[in-house]
Order: sequence, then C-alpha cells, then structure tokens
Amino acid sequence: MKPVPVTLVAAFALATPVAADGLSHLPLLSDIAPGAVAISPHVPHMGAHWAEPANLPLGPIYCEIEGHVVCVEYMFLASELATGRDWTNIPTGMQTPPVTHIDMEYKPDGVGPFQEPLYQIHLYFADAEVLAAH
Repeated sequence: MKPVPVTLVAAFALATPVAADGLSHLPLLSDIAPGAVAISPHVPHMGAHWAEPANLPLGPIYCEIEGHVVCVEYMFLASELATGRDWTNIPTGMQTPPVTHIDMEYKPDGVGPFQEPLYQIHLYFADAEVLAAH
C-alpha cells in the first residue's frame, strides 16, 4: 500500500466542511442576533439559550455553545395547537447551516416564564456527538 502524501491529507482536511471541533463552521450568535438576551443558562447538549424578547414564546430561540449557534428552537403553546392554529413562514433569523437532526418535546409544565403546556422543537446544526461533549 502506498503512503498518502502529507499535502493530500492537508488538502482534504481543509476541504472538509465540518471542522474537527464540530462548532467552528457554525454561525456566531453575535453576528446573527446581536440584540438577543440570555434566557437560560447552559443546558447540557444544547448550550445557553438566547432570544429577542419580542419573539417569545415562539422564537427563534438560539442555542449557543462557545459563541456558535448549534440549534434554533421554537415553542408552541399546547392551547394554541389544540385550537388548530397554523404557524407558517416561521423566521429562522439566520441563514441556517444544514440540519443534522430535529427534536420535538412536550413540556406539560411549560418552561421559564411560560408556565402552561407547550411543545418545543429544536433544529440542530451540530452532530449529537459534538453536543454530547458540551
């Protein structure tokens, strides 16, 4: 078997779209939502949550780790879902990177100041393995 030239290995590493740390290819929160305020401390596998207060409870809510946006979250009140409400053309607030996975969770007691049942949906831009390290 022939050895692979070091220059070829280096060129491949530079061409790989996802950086070794799994975060540096993601947008910076400070670039996409400079007016956002922290609405939660760091949550394991998600990071701190940031939003512009006028956009709550729907969102977008930005999950941030090491300054990078790892996901966008939305909250849908269960009472509004029960009435058959539609949500269309929901803004992301950013040009989104490719989505790696989506989680949807029911919170029967709500979260934060929204103390009524709701659903949260998270669109992740970082792999689960990268998130598990944070």
